[in-house]
Amino acid sequence: MGAILDLTETLKEPSGIIGLAVIVAAGYFLVKWVFAEHPDDEK
Repeated sequence: MGAILDLTETLKEPSGIIGLAVIVAAGYFLVKWVFAEHPDDEK
């Protein structure tokens, strides 16, 4: 529970919001990369 409270306190600062945006973007591109079809895959 303490970790969640620390996280919400961090998000109140501009650097926390930027960090959250970077983490979300990295997760999005990772998922997109993992599930992308590879050109050499057999169909």
